Amino acid sequence: MKPLRCLLAASILVAAGSAHGQSAEPIAVIDTTAGRFTCTLLTHERPVTTARFIALAQGTAPWTAPDDSVVSGKPFYDGTRVTPQAAGIGAGTRATSTQKPAGAPFPAETTPAILFDRPGLLAMASSKGNAGPSRILITDHANHEVDGTAVVFGRCDEASAKLAATLRHTLQGTDNHPAAPHAINHIAIVAAGKPLPPPSPPVAAEAILPARSSTPLAAPSGPEPTGPTAVLETSVGNISCKLFTQQTPIATSTFIGLVEGTKDWTDPRTHAVQHGKRFYDGMAIDRVLPDYYIQFGDITGDISGKVDIGFRFKNENAPGLTFDRPGRLAFGNGGPDTNNSELFFALNPMHVLDGGYPIIGQCDVASLGVLDRIAHLPRDVSNLPLTPVVIRRIVIKR
Repeated sequence: MKPLRCLLAASILVAAGSAHGQSAEPIAVIDTTAGRFTCTLLTHERPVTTARFIALAQGTAPWTAPDDSVVSGKPFYDGTRVTPQAAGIGAGTRATSTQKPAGAPFPAETTPAILFDRPGLLAMASSKGNAGPSRILITDHANHEVDGTAVVFGRCDEASAKLAATLRHTLQGTDNHPAAPHAINHIAIVAAGKPLPPPSPPVAAEAILPARSSTPLAAPSGPEPTGPTAVLETSVGNISCKLFTQQTPIATSTFIGLVEGTKDWTDPRTHAVQHGKRFYDGMAIDRVLPDYYIQFGDITGDISGKVDIGFRFKNENAPGLTFDRPGRLAFGNGGPDTNNSELFFALNPMHVLDGGYPIIGQCDVASLGVLDRIAHLPRDVSNLPLTPVVIRRIVIKR
């Protein structure tokens, strides 16, 4: 896990800047179809990132359109679609493919260190040491999993953090197929001490980019499980999931073997082969992301899916078996065909996961309530429940 640090260094720099007569920070007023986000920009700590954001928001810098034409004098973010993210909400892409940039990225600003240790942070996406060119994130909770993947350049107020959580829930609950799309109407940059502008008029639905169909999410379909039922007896309540033994025989047999102790595995901490030992009993849930998934099954607590327990098995994809409903039980992994023991419960339909993770079960309606309770337990910055949720044992009922 990444070290826990605070924003003390950044706070000291802000205070020092004020003492030397630097002007107070400007405010980004981000009006969306769902409401207003109000964020103070960190122009002293993140001068390059904030300058890029302000130029895009005001249209004072040219940017590249999806058809490769160069656009000048037009705000970039107006009309861009808002999408759900595990840490909050994202926006700032006009192309259907996020691989098509709006301009050139720039070196990510990392000094002073500002981590995702509070809700309501405004950040620019980064990768491989570069930030931008345009994708932004507003977080709804403290989440150190985001550290190193985005550059914090603003701090939003409490109401904005709550709006991010509400909007994320609304969008992810429909697998990002809301009845009407959500988008940024306009971003105003307001000097410190100046009054905020009135709300911007909503952008027309047909003008929202990237242009995607807003048809409602299709109803669940596909095969129903016919195998035995796995009952996870947890400290919060029982979770019952019927298994897809016909559709994913390798994955389900591996799961059952680990549950009942009939499959050998290697303890990664001691490298000793375990024979006849039940794998999951006494293990705690190790990751909770509301509206996304609840993860468990790594004996070391590592969430990457890369821990080796002595074997791997390939992905299985059965026709029609998709993440089309909440309560899917599936193997997690660190990439294609690297499955071993890690599993997760999908909390909503998530077709973006189709094909990448073997689905082994479907939980019943009563279990969805237990999963929802777990998903809303208070968490730490590493997305672990503050009060551990322990899997006391798993029983396979045939």
